[in-house]
Amino acid sequence: MDFCRLLHLGLLAFNALAIRSLSAVSGGHKSIFSKKENAQAALLVASQKTLPVMVAVVQQLGGAFGESGLLVLPCVAAHLIQIVLDSFLANFWLRKELSSNTAK
Repeated sequence: MDFCRLLHLGLLAFNALAIRSLSAVSGGHKSIFSKKENAQAALLVASQKTLPVMVAVVQQLGGAFGESGLLVLPCVAAHLIQIVLDSFLANFWLRKELSSNTAK
């Protein structure tokens, strides 16, 4: 198993545990994190691994393509775009789930 898969599984496991803990600490069944759709969205967005992987790649380049600090800026922008797109994806899942629940 390569590093990216291990990192991804580790982030998913840690964030799933963190979301359950936040739900328990902040009110149990009344918590915002106890709702399935909120937990899914938080898990998806919190488990992003692109930024640490991109920064590790830039660091390994050793300045071959320019200053490492400047090369990280597009990485941060790409990560922010990915978070926004994942938020739209989570919203799409919510709407799809709500429409299937009302159709039943």
